Amino acid sequence: MSNYSATAVISPAIERTRNFLFRPFNLGRFLKLTLVAALTEGGMSSCNFNSSMPSGHSGGQTGGLDTPFHLPILHWQALALVGLVAAVILITIPIGIFISYLLIRLRFSFFDCVLYGEDKIGPGWRKYHRQALRFLGMKLCVTAAWWLLLIPVGYQVYQHFKPLFHKLFTGEQFTFWDILPLFGTILPIVMIWALGAYLVDTTLGCFALPRMALEDAPIVEALEDVWSDIVAEPGQFALFFLFRVLLSIAATILAGIALFVPMIVVALLGVAIGLLLKAISTTAMVALGIPALIVVVILFIAAGIGLSGTIGTFRRNYALLFYGGRYPQLAALLWPPNAPVPAPAAWKPGYPPNPVTGA
Repeated sequence: MSNYSATAVISPAIERTRNFLFRPFNLGRFLKLTLVAALTEGGMSSCNFNSSMPSGHSGGQTGGLDTPFHLPILHWQALALVGLVAAVILITIPIGIFISYLLIRLRFSFFDCVLYGEDKIGPGWRKYHRQALRFLGMKLCVTAAWWLLLIPVGYQVYQHFKPLFHKLFTGEQFTFWDILPLFGTILPIVMIWALGAYLVDTTLGCFALPRMALEDAPIVEALEDVWSDIVAEPGQFALFFLFRVLLSIAATILAGIALFVPMIVVALLGVAIGLLLKAISTTAMVALGIPALIVVVILFIAAGIGLSGTIGTFRRNYALLFYGGRYPQLAALLWPPNAPVPAPAAWKPGYPPNPVTGA
């Protein structure tokens, strides 16, 4: 078993990624694998929902209780808002959980592909249904617990800055210096929360997932084994977490340069050709320019998928090789021992003589 350090594993992970995606190179295969990698190993999404309820004003009345239709209007507005929120929750949460299950199962399948050097998604997809459900349950519990940690913290922040929040909600005047301490308090909390979320998510995806995939290990057993591995080598795991971020940032910068520099060149050429076609004929510019623009957009989307998926594939290989040095069952698959050379069969009476030494 090769006990790779967090730094020594970088070059082998790059080589393994190159062999997996480009040797031999097939465009359709490459785009398929990098799309799966981009969906499962890289990228981040967020969703914000903001709503406001308009305030009503009555004409000719001084009190809400004296206005015949004021309270019923607010009542139905509130009911409509509550019903809308409930409908959104009842619809979006199950859909989000189902999509998460599909992505987790796809992640197990891609793990299988990278580990064994295969390019078929289907076998892994059929193999890891039960493990994906377990991993989904674990992720939901961890995510809920992580968000619940913010409730007491948020309450303490609110109590400390209650006068400032009162000014914000009532529209009173305040200065930048009034709100600066609030930012100074919230920013470290958000950074610590994000760091913790990254550590937890990386631990689950890079270390617990292989144990669940290869051993069909229960959640608690997988987490206990991972924790034992981390406690045994805290320094190396800390370097792994650090280099995984730094390498991802560096690769993203290089990918951005590789994508946007040609995009600028193509855009300038497109503008020049468009102006030339317009000088000849507006109809020709429209007839040729729109299809060309569609083709260029498709090509850049494909390039973005390829670059993002290549980075995602490297991230998975980096985690595989690093953790393979700490997990014997994974190491046996990454670095199989040399198969013994079979001994030549002995001559038996009644069989034809050896053609080389035959008498």
